[in-house]
Amino acid sequence: MFSKHLDKYLEVGLSGKLGEQCEAVVRFPRLFQKYPFPILINSAFLKLADVFRVGNNFLRLCVLKVTQQSEKHLEKILNVDEFVKRIFSVIHSNDPVARAITLRMLGSLASIIPERKNAHHSIRQSLDSHDNVEVEAAVFAAANFSAQSKDFAVGICNKISEMIQGLATPVDLKLKLIPILQHMHHDAILASSARQLLQQLVTSYPSTKMVIVSLHTFTLLAASSLVDTPKQIQLLLQYLKNDPRKAVKRLAIQDLKLLANKTPHTWSRENIQALCECALQTPYDSLKLGISKVSPMDGLFTESPDRHPEWYVLSFLRTRVSENGKP
Repeated sequence: MFSKHLDKYLEVGLSGKLGEQCEAVVRFPRLFQKYPFPILINSAFLKLADVFRVGNNFLRLCVLKVTQQSEKHLEKILNVDEFVKRIFSVIHSNDPVARAITLRMLGSLASIIPERKNAHHSIRQSLDSHDNVEVEAAVFAAANFSAQSKDFAVGICNKISEMIQGLATPVDLKLKLIPILQHMHHDAILASSARQLLQQLVTSYPSTKMVIVSLHTFTLLAASSLVDTPKQIQLLLQYLKNDPRKAVKRLAIQDLKLLANKTPHTWSRENIQALCECALQTPYDSLKLGISKVSPMDGLFTESPDRHPEWYVLSFLRTRVSENGKP
């Protein structure tokens, strides 16, 4: 049954009008849900790779969308080499849009081809492209491969650092490059290098957007490496206390919640006292309520809250602000 559907769709997809071709391609996720068998998934993805190789850019976008929607089925592809070979052939196109779609396709496949050196090389090359669409696609692919491959992360870290610090790099591109640093957690040296760069960024670029992106990336890196979590808690508390911008304070609270949920045991009594002070000092009820909901309070103090007056302060704030209505 699956083969009949597959043949039918691809007969239309390869010989019909553009609308019919696209319709045929975008139906594949439904087929994958109905027939989730490796041999059939493999056959379908090889056919899709052919469509990607010989089709126009709109068809390639359709194949990319199907691939991203079918992420959980990628591990069922049996002929990975042949599949990637057909996709990768488009990277040599003279059309920067075709190359950009191919880079996004490779990035979407990073979980099954994390150590493909030709993909690594193409991403590095495309980061130097003069075409903005291709560069943004390379950033997407670099983030995905950095998350999956230690070798790629180690190899690309200096390149990303140079681009972020480069005077010629537009601010919008820097904001897209910075989140890649959250994946530099594969070893202590790499994480330390990324942390130093992020520390420089929050100091050297005080604009709200740059501080928010850098701080959040800082937090995600610390949450993955664990060793730096206490330092990150202190840094976020400093911004919560001293930065006058409400948006930065909100981000600090959000990230403190994230670290509280993931590593409540790394919070010291001094951290919690500082959090209480921030809650008492801020004039904004919305921030008071946000601070009161930072969850290590409940997790750390349930056994003997009488020993921890901070728990009572935060519980009181939570109740008081809630009674006053939504901030």
